[in-house]
Amino acid sequence: MARRNSTSTANGNGHTVADDIADIEREIGQLMHDIEARVGRLNALAKRSAKGAAEDASEFVSDAADRMRNGAHSVSDEAARLSGDAIKRIEDEIGQRPLLTLAIAAGIGFLAGMAGRRH
Repeated sequence: MARRNSTSTANGNGHTVADDIADIEREIGQLMHDIEARVGRLNALAKRSAKGAAEDASEFVSDAADRMRNGAHSVSDEAARLSGDAIKRIEDEIGQRPLLTLAIAAGIGFLAGMAGRRH
């Protein structure tokens, strides 16, 4: 009895098992090619998204820094204005009530002297 090679056996639709295996290998190769192409596209999208996110974050940080800088200038300007106003008010009070101002200064000096002796 002669042995039949299983790769040359017909599978019922006119193809041999070897033909079926070759078809499956071709389909797997095509699927692998499609998967590689899609992964490449996903990679490119991810890189673009990451770059866009980095640019957005950089822009956000820059805007926040600008707002903080402007806010600091505003606060600085307001503090300078308020301190100027406070100094002007103190000068006005000193000019209107010099004896009261002298008494307050003497009291503060006395208290500071007493606090210094206790240490």
